[in-house]
Amino acid sequence: MEVIALLIGLAVAIGAIVIGIKVRRAARAAPGSATRPRTTNGRIDPFAVGEPWRQHVAAVLSAQRRFSSIVAGLADGPLRVRMAEIGRQVDHSVDECWQIAQRGDQLDGTIRQLDGARLQSDYDRSTTDAQRTSLRSQLDSVDRIRAARNETDQRLRDLHVRLGELVTQAAEVSTGVDHTAELGSAVEDVVVQLEALNQAVDEINNTGRSKSFGVGGPGEAAPTT
Repeated sequence: MEVIALLIGLAVAIGAIVIGIKVRRAARAAPGSATRPRTTNGRIDPFAVGEPWRQHVAAVLSAQRRFSSIVAGLADGPLRVRMAEIGRQVDHSVDECWQIAQRGDQLDGTIRQLDGARLQSDYDRSTTDAQRTSLRSQLDSVDRIRAARNETDQRLRDLHVRLGELVTQAAEVSTGVDHTAELGSAVEDVVVQLEALNQAVDEINNTGRSKSFGVGGPGEAAPTT
């Protein structure tokens, strides 16, 4: 799937990845299977990436703090145990969002270094068919990467908004309405979608590197889209 996300679109790639993730999760849930949640090594720092990725990371960290506060306020017992289990999924969602944000920031760096404005200027001044063909191919690559970057931004925004909604619902559960099964399922779905988006964006970045596309450093301003 090295180039699938660029060739058929991020949405289709994510759909295919989601299926694979759900199959693997079902296998891990089988009796006797060990569950090894993924965690991010090191501290999560929203200011290590540029906008809009910084906003996304800050939003999920806020949701994580709110959920932790809700769990901390529960009395010891089965409800707190179930909510703590959901909290580990929330933690996982933060890890995934952080990785996506870093990869989205890399996409911004790729777009900057490809310099679509310069390529367009070169194309307008080109005098041979060979030059035009080469430059047109490069411009098309920039357009595809920019489209994938913008869709990543929108999908990550939608998912962190959804996570925030679920944390609000968690506050209702903490007041005595036990819908932890539904809440846990909904949070898991967000995590699966984040995992799929993370893999798809990673493939896009790997595709760029395989074509000798440069990758800029984190924390730089986002390119004009």
